[in-house]
Amino acid sequence: MVKHAGSIFSVDVAGLETAPGQPAYARIGERIRVAIVSGALAPNVRLPSSRTLAQDLGVARNTVDWALGQLVADGYIVRRRGAGSFVAACIPERDAQPPAPKRAVIPSQAEPARRLSQRAQALQSYPGHYQPASAKAFTPSLPPGELFPRKVWNRLLIREASRPGNDYWAYGASNGLPALREAIAAHASAMRATCCSPDQVIVITSTQQAVELAGKVLADPGDRAWVEMPGYQPVQHCLRAAGLQVVQVPVDAQGLDVEAGRQLEPHARLAYVTPAHQYPLGCEMSLERRKALLSWAQQHDAYIIEDDYDGDYRYEGRPIASLQGIDEHGRVIYVGSFNKILFPGLRIAYVIVPEPLVGAFVNAKHAADGHTALLAQGVLAAFISEGHLARHLRKTRAVYDERRLAFLEEANVLADVLDFGPATAGMHVTGLFKPGHTGHLDDRAIAVEGARLGIEVHPLSKYGATDRGGLVFGFAGTSRAATRTGLQTVRQVIASFLHSA
Repeated sequence: MVKHAGSIFSVDVAGLETAPGQPAYARIGERIRVAIVSGALAPNVRLPSSRTLAQDLGVARNTVDWALGQLVADGYIVRRRGAGSFVAACIPERDAQPPAPKRAVIPSQAEPARRLSQRAQALQSYPGHYQPASAKAFTPSLPPGELFPRKVWNRLLIREASRPGNDYWAYGASNGLPALREAIAAHASAMRATCCSPDQVIVITSTQQAVELAGKVLADPGDRAWVEMPGYQPVQHCLRAAGLQVVQVPVDAQGLDVEAGRQLEPHARLAYVTPAHQYPLGCEMSLERRKALLSWAQQHDAYIIEDDYDGDYRYEGRPIASLQGIDEHGRVIYVGSFNKILFPGLRIAYVIVPEPLVGAFVNAKHAADGHTALLAQGVLAAFISEGHLARHLRKTRAVYDERRLAFLEEANVLADVLDFGPATAGMHVTGLFKPGHTGHLDDRAIAVEGARLGIEVHPLSKYGATDRGGLVFGFAGTSRAATRTGLQTVRQVIASFLHSA
Protein backbone atom coordinates (compact mmCIF):
# COMPACT_ATOMS: atom_id res chain seq x y z
CA MET A 1 0.00 0.00 0.00
CA VAL A 2 1.42 3.36 -1.00
CA LYS A 3 1.51 5.77 1.93
CA HIS A 4 0.96 9.41 1.05
CA ALA A 5 2.41 12.34 2.96
CA GLY A 6 0.01 13.39 5.72
CA SER A 7 -0.51 16.78 7.28
CA ILE A 8 1.35 17.58 10.49
CA PHE A 9 -2.02 18.22 12.13
CA SER A 10 -3.47 14.81 11.36
CA VAL A 11 -0.33 12.98 12.47
CA ASP A 12 -0.53 14.69 15.86
CA VAL A 13 -4.22 13.96 16.21
CA ALA A 14 -3.83 10.31 15.20
CA GLY A 15 -1.38 9.83 18.04
CA LEU A 16 -3.97 10.57 20.78
CA GLU A 17 -5.42 7.58 22.63
CA THR A 18 -9.16 6.92 22.30
CA ALA A 19 -11.61 4.45 23.73
CA PRO A 20 -12.17 1.32 21.59
CA GLY A 21 -15.59 0.37 20.28
CA GLN A 22 -16.68 3.88 19.28
CA PRO A 23 -17.83 4.76 15.75
CA ALA A 24 -15.11 6.24 13.56
CA TYR A 25 -16.61 9.74 13.55
CA ALA A 26 -16.83 9.71 17.37
CA ARG A 27 -13.21 8.60 17.75
CA ILE A 28 -12.01 11.29 15.37
CA GLY A 29 -14.08 13.96 17.07
CA GLU A 30 -12.77 12.92 20.49
CA ARG A 31 -9.16 13.05 19.30
CA ILE A 32 -9.61 16.59 18.00
CA ARG A 33 -11.51 17.68 21.13
CA VAL A 34 -8.74 16.41 23.43
CA ALA A 35 -6.13 18.20 21.33
CA ILE A 36 -8.10 21.46 21.59
CA VAL A 37 -8.73 21.23 25.34
CA SER A 38 -5.12 20.27 26.08
CA GLY A 39 -3.81 23.25 24.12
CA ALA A 40 -2.09 21.12 21.47
CA LEU A 41 -4.34 22.95 19.02
CA ALA A 42 -4.25 26.63 19.90
CA PRO A 43 -7.24 28.99 19.63
CA ASN A 44 -7.94 30.34 16.12
CA VAL A 45 -5.71 27.72 14.44
CA ARG A 46 -7.00 26.76 10.99
CA LEU A 47 -7.77 23.05 10.59
CA PRO A 48 -7.04 21.06 7.43
CA SER A 49 -9.94 20.51 5.06
CA SER A 50 -12.22 17.53 5.59
CA ARG A 51 -10.88 16.04 2.36
CA THR A 52 -7.28 16.23 3.67
CA LEU A 53 -8.24 14.79 7.06
CA ALA A 54 -10.15 11.96 5.42
CA GLN A 55 -7.14 11.04 3.30
CA ASP A 56 -4.74 11.25 6.24
CA LEU A 57 -6.95 9.19 8.57
CA GLY A 58 -7.99 6.66 5.94
CA VAL A 59 -11.75 7.19 6.34
CA ALA A 60 -14.59 8.46 4.21
CA ARG A 61 -15.00 12.20 3.91
CA ASN A 62 -18.53 12.00 5.32
CA THR A 63 -17.11 10.46 8.49
CA VAL A 64 -14.85 13.49 9.00
CA ASP A 65 -17.71 15.86 8.19
CA TRP A 66 -19.85 14.25 10.92
CA ALA A 67 -17.00 14.57 13.44
CA LEU A 68 -16.36 18.22 12.60
CA GLY A 69 -20.07 19.00 12.60
CA GLN A 70 -20.42 17.66 16.14
CA LEU A 71 -17.42 19.75 17.28
CA VAL A 72 -19.02 22.84 15.74
CA ALA A 73 -22.26 22.10 17.59
CA ASP A 74 -20.36 21.66 20.87
CA GLY A 75 -18.51 24.99 20.43
CA TYR A 76 -14.99 23.65 19.86
CA ILE A 77 -14.76 24.65 16.21
CA VAL A 78 -16.11 27.56 14.19
CA ARG A 79 -16.59 27.59 10.43
CA ARG A 80 -15.96 30.69 8.38
CA ARG A 81 -17.52 30.88 4.94
CA GLY A 82 -14.87 30.61 2.26
CA ALA A 83 -12.05 30.25 4.78
CA GLY A 84 -12.49 26.84 6.43
CA SER A 85 -12.73 25.49 9.97
CA PHE A 86 -10.90 27.03 12.93
CA VAL A 87 -10.40 26.20 16.60
CA ALA A 88 -12.76 28.38 18.62
CA ALA A 89 -11.20 31.32 20.42
CA CYS A 90 -13.00 30.48 23.69
CA ILE A 91 -13.53 26.94 24.93
CA PRO A 92 -15.72 26.97 28.07
CA GLU A 93 -14.50 23.55 29.15
CA ARG A 94 -10.93 24.79 29.10
CA ASP A 95 -11.22 28.44 29.99
CA ALA A 96 -13.50 27.85 33.00
CA GLN A 97 -10.84 25.76 34.72
CA PRO A 98 -8.68 27.76 37.15
CA PRO A 99 -4.96 27.44 36.55
CA ALA A 100 -3.49 24.57 38.49
CA PRO A 101 -1.45 25.82 41.46
CA LYS A 102 2.26 25.26 41.19
CA ARG A 103 3.29 22.45 43.44
CA ALA A 104 6.20 23.18 45.71
CA VAL A 105 9.06 20.80 45.09
CA ILE A 106 10.27 19.15 48.25
CA PRO A 107 14.04 18.68 48.08
CA SER A 108 13.73 14.95 48.79
CA GLN A 109 11.25 14.64 45.90
CA ALA A 110 13.25 16.74 43.45
CA GLU A 111 14.39 14.98 40.29
CA PRO A 112 17.97 13.81 40.72
CA ALA A 113 20.60 15.68 38.73
CA ARG A 114 21.26 14.15 35.34
CA ARG A 115 24.69 12.74 34.70
CA LEU A 116 26.70 15.00 32.41
CA SER A 117 29.89 14.39 30.51
CA GLN A 118 33.08 16.08 31.60
CA ARG A 119 32.83 18.25 28.49
CA ALA A 120 29.35 19.43 29.46
CA GLN A 121 30.50 20.10 33.02
CA ALA A 122 33.36 22.19 31.65
CA LEU A 123 30.85 24.31 29.73
CA GLN A 124 28.61 25.06 32.71
CA SER A 125 30.73 28.10 33.53
CA TYR A 126 29.95 29.41 30.03
CA PRO A 127 26.16 29.05 29.75
CA GLY A 128 24.32 29.47 26.49
CA HIS A 129 22.23 32.54 25.72
CA TYR A 130 18.46 32.35 25.96
CA GLN A 131 17.95 35.97 24.90
CA PRO A 132 19.67 37.97 22.14
CA ALA A 133 22.36 40.43 23.14
CA SER A 134 20.97 43.93 23.48
CA ALA A 135 22.56 46.94 21.85
CA LYS A 136 23.18 49.59 24.49
CA ALA A 137 26.01 51.70 25.79
CA PHE A 138 28.66 50.25 26.19
CA THR A 139 28.19 46.71 24.85
CA PRO A 140 31.62 45.51 23.65
CA SER A 141 32.14 43.88 20.25
CA LEU A 142 28.64 44.60 18.94
CA PRO A 143 28.65 46.57 15.68
CA PRO A 144 25.88 49.14 15.29
CA GLY A 145 23.20 47.71 13.02
CA GLU A 146 22.17 51.09 11.64
CA LEU A 147 25.49 51.44 9.78
CA PHE A 148 25.17 48.17 7.88
CA PRO A 149 24.01 48.61 4.24
CA ARG A 150 20.92 46.42 4.47
CA LYS A 151 19.50 47.55 1.14
CA VAL A 152 22.65 46.44 -0.66
CA TRP A 153 22.72 43.15 1.23
CA ASN A 154 19.03 42.47 0.52
CA ARG A 155 19.50 43.21 -3.15
CA LEU A 156 22.40 40.78 -3.36
CA LEU A 157 20.44 38.21 -1.36
CA ILE A 158 17.52 38.33 -3.80
CA ARG A 159 19.86 38.18 -6.77
CA GLU A 160 21.85 35.23 -5.47
CA ALA A 161 18.76 33.33 -4.37
CA SER A 162 17.35 33.75 -7.89
CA ARG A 163 20.34 32.26 -9.67
CA PRO A 164 19.59 29.12 -11.69
CA GLY A 165 21.08 25.82 -10.64
CA ASN A 166 21.52 24.13 -7.28
CA ASP A 167 24.76 25.67 -6.01
CA TYR A 168 23.01 27.05 -2.92
CA TRP A 169 20.33 24.41 -2.49
CA ALA A 170 22.28 21.14 -2.28
CA TYR A 171 25.00 19.95 0.08
CA GLY A 172 28.10 22.06 -0.38
CA ALA A 173 31.84 21.65 -0.05
CA SER A 174 32.99 21.56 3.57
CA ASN A 175 35.70 24.16 2.96
CA GLY A 176 33.28 26.71 1.50
CA LEU A 177 32.24 28.22 -1.82
CA PRO A 178 35.21 28.80 -4.15
CA ALA A 179 34.08 32.37 -4.87
CA LEU A 180 34.05 33.26 -1.18
CA ARG A 181 37.39 31.59 -0.47
CA GLU A 182 38.95 33.57 -3.31
CA ALA A 183 37.43 36.81 -2.03
CA ILE A 184 38.63 36.11 1.52
CA ALA A 185 42.16 35.29 0.41
CA ALA A 186 42.36 38.57 -1.51
CA HIS A 187 40.85 40.59 1.36
CA ALA A 188 43.12 39.11 4.04
CA SER A 189 46.18 39.60 1.87
CA ALA A 190 45.36 43.25 1.17
CA MET A 191 44.22 44.21 4.68
CA ARG A 192 46.31 42.01 6.98
CA ALA A 193 49.33 40.99 4.85
CA THR A 194 48.55 37.30 5.06
CA CYS A 195 50.18 34.94 2.60
CA CYS A 196 47.88 32.21 1.34
CA SER A 197 46.06 30.70 -1.60
CA PRO A 198 42.26 30.26 -1.70
CA ASP A 199 42.84 26.53 -1.11
CA GLN A 200 44.14 27.33 2.39
CA VAL A 201 40.94 29.18 3.32
CA ILE A 202 38.18 27.25 5.10
CA VAL A 203 34.84 28.94 5.68
CA ILE A 204 33.48 28.36 9.19
CA THR A 205 30.87 29.93 11.47
CA SER A 206 32.88 31.62 14.22
CA THR A 207 36.14 32.03 16.07
CA GLN A 208 34.93 29.41 18.52
CA GLN A 209 34.54 26.87 15.73
CA ALA A 210 38.04 27.65 14.48
CA VAL A 211 39.48 26.97 17.92
CA GLU A 212 37.41 23.82 18.31
CA LEU A 213 38.64 22.50 14.95
CA ALA A 214 42.26 23.34 15.80
CA GLY A 215 41.93 21.61 19.16
CA LYS A 216 40.61 18.45 17.52
CA VAL A 217 43.05 18.42 14.60
CA LEU A 218 46.27 19.45 16.33
CA ALA A 219 45.98 18.13 19.89
CA ASP A 220 44.80 15.09 21.80
CA PRO A 221 42.71 15.03 24.98
CA GLY A 222 44.93 15.91 27.91
CA ASP A 223 47.33 18.04 25.83
CA ARG A 224 47.94 21.61 26.95
CA ALA A 225 47.22 24.95 25.29
CA TRP A 226 48.47 28.42 26.15
CA VAL A 227 45.86 31.16 26.45
CA GLU A 228 46.20 34.83 27.29
CA MET A 229 45.41 35.98 30.81
CA PRO A 230 43.34 38.08 30.93
CA GLY A 231 41.83 36.87 27.69
CA TYR A 232 38.83 35.86 25.64
CA GLN A 233 37.00 33.35 27.80
CA PRO A 234 34.85 31.55 25.18
CA VAL A 235 38.02 30.23 23.56
CA GLN A 236 39.19 28.76 26.85
CA HIS A 237 35.87 26.95 27.25
CA CYS A 238 36.12 25.60 23.69
CA LEU A 239 39.56 24.21 24.42
CA ARG A 240 38.43 22.62 27.67
CA ALA A 241 35.38 21.12 25.97
CA ALA A 242 37.74 19.59 23.39
CA GLY A 243 39.56 17.86 26.24
CA LEU A 244 42.61 20.13 26.44
CA GLN A 245 44.13 21.56 29.59
CA VAL A 246 44.32 25.34 29.54
CA VAL A 247 47.53 27.06 30.65
CA GLN A 248 46.93 30.71 31.47
CA VAL A 249 49.91 32.80 30.39
CA PRO A 250 50.14 36.41 31.62
CA VAL A 251 49.92 39.38 29.29
CA ASP A 252 51.79 42.65 29.69
CA ALA A 253 52.21 45.78 27.57
CA GLN A 254 54.06 43.74 24.91
CA GLY A 255 51.44 41.04 24.65
CA LEU A 256 51.69 37.39 25.64
CA ASP A 257 54.73 36.74 27.85
CA VAL A 258 56.35 33.94 25.86
CA GLU A 259 59.06 33.32 28.44
CA ALA A 260 56.44 32.90 31.14
CA GLY A 261 54.67 30.40 28.90
CA ARG A 262 57.87 28.43 28.45
CA GLN A 263 58.30 28.23 32.18
CA LEU A 264 54.68 27.24 32.82
CA GLU A 265 54.40 24.61 30.09
CA PRO A 266 57.10 24.49 27.39
CA HIS A 267 55.53 21.50 25.61
CA ALA A 268 52.05 22.89 24.99
CA ARG A 269 50.56 21.90 21.65
CA LEU A 270 48.69 25.14 20.98
CA ALA A 271 48.90 28.84 21.83
CA TYR A 272 45.90 31.11 21.35
CA VAL A 273 46.77 34.82 20.95
CA THR A 274 45.23 38.11 19.81
CA PRO A 275 48.46 39.85 18.75
CA ALA A 276 47.12 42.82 16.77
CA HIS A 277 44.77 44.00 19.52
CA GLN A 278 44.88 41.96 22.71
CA TYR A 279 41.45 41.15 24.07
CA PRO A 280 40.54 42.81 26.38
CA LEU A 281 43.55 45.01 27.31
CA GLY A 282 44.09 46.42 23.81
CA CYS A 283 47.89 46.17 23.61
CA GLU A 284 49.86 44.99 20.58
CA MET A 285 52.28 42.11 20.66
CA SER A 286 55.77 43.46 20.08
CA LEU A 287 57.85 42.18 17.17
CA GLU A 288 60.29 40.64 19.63
CA ARG A 289 57.50 38.66 21.29
CA ARG A 290 56.11 37.62 17.91
CA LYS A 291 59.44 36.20 16.85
CA ALA A 292 59.84 34.48 20.20
CA LEU A 293 56.41 32.90 19.90
CA LEU A 294 57.09 31.65 16.37
CA SER A 295 60.45 30.28 17.51
CA TRP A 296 58.82 28.40 20.40
CA ALA A 297 56.21 26.88 18.08
CA GLN A 298 58.83 25.69 15.61
CA GLN A 299 61.08 24.33 18.35
CA HIS A 300 58.32 22.33 20.09
CA ASP A 301 56.23 21.28 17.06
CA ALA A 302 53.38 23.46 18.33
CA TYR A 303 50.86 25.70 16.56
CA ILE A 304 49.66 29.25 17.12
CA ILE A 305 46.01 30.24 16.72
CA GLU A 306 46.08 33.90 15.67
CA ASP A 307 42.71 35.51 16.32
CA ASP A 308 42.53 38.71 14.26
CA TYR A 309 39.01 39.50 15.43
CA ASP A 310 38.99 43.25 14.66
CA GLY A 311 42.18 43.77 12.66
CA ASP A 312 40.29 45.79 10.04
CA TYR A 313 39.91 48.68 12.50
CA ARG A 314 43.06 50.63 13.22
CA TYR A 315 43.03 54.39 13.79
CA GLU A 316 46.60 55.39 14.58
CA GLY A 317 49.97 54.29 13.22
CA ARG A 318 50.73 51.72 10.57
CA PRO A 319 48.80 48.43 10.35
CA ILE A 320 50.38 45.61 12.32
CA ALA A 321 51.50 42.71 10.14
CA SER A 322 49.84 39.42 10.93
CA LEU A 323 51.76 36.60 12.54
CA GLN A 324 50.71 34.42 9.65
CA GLY A 325 52.38 36.78 7.22
CA ILE A 326 55.80 36.49 8.90
CA ASP A 327 55.53 32.78 9.68
CA GLU A 328 58.18 30.91 7.66
CA HIS A 329 57.46 27.40 8.92
CA GLY A 330 53.69 26.97 8.68
CA ARG A 331 52.98 27.19 12.40
CA VAL A 332 50.13 29.76 12.42
CA ILE A 333 46.41 29.08 12.15
CA TYR A 334 44.95 32.48 11.19
CA VAL A 335 41.34 33.23 12.16
CA GLY A 336 39.20 36.09 10.86
CA SER A 337 35.50 36.80 11.28
CA PHE A 338 32.81 38.81 9.53
CA ASN A 339 30.47 38.54 12.50
CA LYS A 340 31.98 41.59 14.20
CA ILE A 341 32.66 43.77 11.17
CA LEU A 342 29.27 43.13 9.49
CA PHE A 343 26.65 41.70 11.88
CA PRO A 344 26.76 38.89 14.47
CA GLY A 345 23.76 37.06 13.01
CA LEU A 346 25.74 36.36 9.82
CA ARG A 347 27.72 33.50 11.41
CA ILE A 348 30.51 33.41 8.84
CA ALA A 349 34.18 33.40 9.72
CA TYR A 350 37.23 31.80 8.19
CA VAL A 351 40.45 30.07 9.04
CA ILE A 352 43.66 30.08 6.99
CA VAL A 353 45.69 26.95 7.61
CA PRO A 354 49.13 25.78 6.42
CA GLU A 355 48.89 23.70 3.25
CA PRO A 356 49.82 20.35 4.89
CA LEU A 357 46.90 20.74 7.33
CA VAL A 358 44.13 21.65 4.86
CA GLY A 359 42.83 18.10 4.47
CA ALA A 360 42.68 17.46 8.21
CA PHE A 361 40.82 20.72 8.88
CA VAL A 362 38.32 20.10 6.06
CA ASN A 363 37.64 16.63 7.47
CA ALA A 364 37.07 18.11 10.93
CA LYS A 365 34.74 20.77 9.52
CA HIS A 366 32.79 18.11 7.65
CA ALA A 367 32.40 16.07 10.84
CA ALA A 368 31.36 19.16 12.83
CA ASP A 369 28.48 20.45 10.70
CA GLY A 370 29.02 19.57 7.06
CA HIS A 371 29.40 23.09 5.75
CA THR A 372 28.51 26.70 6.48
CA ALA A 373 25.23 28.05 5.05
CA LEU A 374 25.69 28.30 1.29
CA LEU A 375 23.34 31.13 0.33
CA ALA A 376 24.88 33.44 2.94
CA GLN A 377 28.32 32.51 1.58
CA GLY A 378 27.26 33.45 -1.92
CA VAL A 379 25.89 36.80 -0.80
CA LEU A 380 29.05 37.57 1.17
CA ALA A 381 31.26 36.61 -1.77
CA ALA A 382 29.41 39.13 -3.95
CA PHE A 383 29.46 41.71 -1.15
CA ILE A 384 33.27 41.48 -0.99
CA SER A 385 34.11 41.11 -4.68
CA GLU A 386 31.86 43.99 -5.77
CA GLY A 387 33.53 46.41 -3.34
CA HIS A 388 30.77 46.76 -0.75
CA LEU A 389 32.89 45.41 2.09
CA ALA A 390 35.67 47.90 1.39
CA ARG A 391 33.17 50.78 1.33
CA HIS A 392 31.55 49.54 4.54
CA LEU A 393 34.91 49.33 6.28
CA ARG A 394 35.87 52.86 5.18
CA LYS A 395 32.56 54.21 6.45
CA THR A 396 32.56 52.39 9.77
CA ARG A 397 36.24 53.07 10.39
CA ALA A 398 35.55 56.79 10.15
CA VAL A 399 32.46 56.58 12.40
CA TYR A 400 34.19 54.37 14.98
CA ASP A 401 37.19 56.69 15.07
CA GLU A 402 34.92 59.66 15.74
CA ARG A 403 33.16 57.75 18.50
CA ARG A 404 36.48 56.56 19.92
CA LEU A 405 37.76 60.12 20.23
CA ALA A 406 34.46 61.23 21.73
CA PHE A 407 34.65 58.44 24.29
CA LEU A 408 38.21 59.28 25.31
CA GLU A 409 37.29 62.94 25.73
CA GLU A 410 34.11 62.24 27.70
CA ALA A 411 35.91 59.60 29.78
CA ASN A 412 37.81 62.36 31.58
CA VAL A 413 34.93 62.23 34.04
CA LEU A 414 36.45 58.93 35.23
CA ALA A 415 40.09 60.02 35.15
CA ASP A 416 40.40 59.95 38.93
CA VAL A 417 39.42 56.27 39.20
CA LEU A 418 40.38 54.62 35.90
CA ASP A 419 43.57 54.38 33.88
CA PHE A 420 42.57 53.74 30.27
CA GLY A 421 44.72 51.43 28.19
CA PRO A 422 45.57 51.62 24.48
CA ALA A 423 42.75 52.80 22.23
CA THR A 424 44.41 52.87 18.82
CA ALA A 425 42.42 50.00 17.27
CA GLY A 426 39.32 47.87 17.57
CA MET A 427 35.90 48.59 19.00
CA HIS A 428 36.50 48.75 22.75
CA VAL A 429 38.78 50.28 25.37
CA THR A 430 39.60 49.03 28.86
CA GLY A 431 40.04 51.09 31.98
CA LEU A 432 41.91 49.69 35.00
CA PHE A 433 41.17 50.91 38.51
CA LYS A 434 43.87 53.23 39.79
CA PRO A 435 46.05 51.57 42.43
CA GLY A 436 44.50 53.59 45.24
CA HIS A 437 41.01 52.28 44.42
CA THR A 438 41.80 48.64 43.63
CA GLY A 439 40.83 47.32 47.03
CA HIS A 440 37.66 49.39 47.32
CA LEU A 441 35.92 48.64 44.01
CA ASP A 442 34.32 45.42 42.78
CA ASP A 443 34.13 45.55 38.98
CA ARG A 444 31.47 42.82 38.82
CA ALA A 445 29.23 44.65 41.29
CA ILE A 446 29.66 47.86 39.29
CA ALA A 447 28.70 46.04 36.08
CA VAL A 448 25.58 44.60 37.72
CA GLU A 449 24.47 47.99 39.01
CA GLY A 450 25.20 49.57 35.63
CA ALA A 451 23.02 46.96 33.91
CA ARG A 452 20.20 47.79 36.31
CA LEU A 453 20.51 51.43 35.24
CA GLY A 454 20.47 50.61 31.52
CA ILE A 455 24.13 50.44 30.49
CA GLU A 456 26.42 47.49 29.86
CA VAL A 457 30.07 47.46 30.82
CA HIS A 458 32.04 44.26 31.21
CA PRO A 459 34.06 43.70 34.38
CA LEU A 460 37.72 43.07 33.63
CA SER A 461 37.73 40.20 36.14
CA LYS A 462 35.34 38.40 33.78
CA TYR A 463 38.32 37.83 31.49
CA GLY A 464 40.53 36.29 34.14
CA ALA A 465 42.81 37.13 37.03
CA THR A 466 44.46 40.55 37.00
CA ASP A 467 46.33 42.53 39.60
CA ARG A 468 43.80 45.33 39.19
CA GLY A 469 40.10 45.19 38.41
CA GLY A 470 38.61 47.39 35.73
CA LEU A 471 35.88 47.94 33.18
CA VAL A 472 35.67 47.17 29.45
CA PHE A 473 33.74 49.72 27.35
CA GLY A 474 32.54 49.23 23.78
CA PHE A 475 32.48 52.56 21.95
CA ALA A 476 31.66 51.63 18.35
CA GLY A 477 27.89 51.43 18.81
CA THR A 478 27.41 54.49 21.02
CA SER A 479 26.78 58.08 19.93
CA ARG A 480 28.50 60.96 21.71
CA ALA A 481 25.34 61.93 23.57
CA ALA A 482 24.79 58.35 24.75
CA THR A 483 28.46 58.12 25.67
CA ARG A 484 28.27 61.23 27.83
CA THR A 485 25.13 60.03 29.61
CA GLY A 486 26.47 56.52 30.04
CA LEU A 487 29.78 57.64 31.50
CA GLN A 488 27.98 59.90 33.93
CA THR A 489 26.01 56.85 35.06
CA VAL A 490 29.22 54.87 35.53
CA ARG A 491 30.64 57.79 37.49
CA GLN A 492 27.63 57.79 39.80
CA VAL A 493 27.77 54.02 40.33
CA ILE A 494 31.48 54.10 41.20
CA ALA A 495 30.95 57.06 43.50
CA SER A 496 28.24 55.18 45.38
CA PHE A 497 30.56 52.22 45.92
CA LEU A 498 33.42 54.46 47.07
CA HIS A 499 31.08 56.25 49.44
CA SER A 500 29.94 52.99 51.02
CA ALA A 501 33.47 51.54 51.25
